[in-house]
This record gives sequence, structure tokens and C-alpha cells, in this order.
Amino acid sequence: MVLGQHRQTIPTNAEYSVPQVRMLLRQVEAILGRTISLNDWDSV
Repeated sequence: MVLGQHRQTIPTNAEYSVPQVRMLLRQVEAILGRTISLNDWDSV
């Protein structure tokens, strides 16, 4: 996944553990510079 000059590697696991999802979400939030709300998450 690429946004501007930021690149986020998404693993190809068939299933993600809760810690993996939390880590990915925190990294994306850091790139965006804001938290991702439940409404944001559900609207995609």
C-alpha cells in the first residue's frame, strides 16, 4: 500500500492475529497523522 512517499507492507496471511491488525492500524494512523474512527473503518 502506498500513500505519497509512505509505503506500508501488507502481509499475505490468510488470517491476521489481533496484534498484527493493531500494529498495521497504528502504522497507518501514524502515516495519516490521525486516528481511524469506527465510522472511517465501516465506510470503506
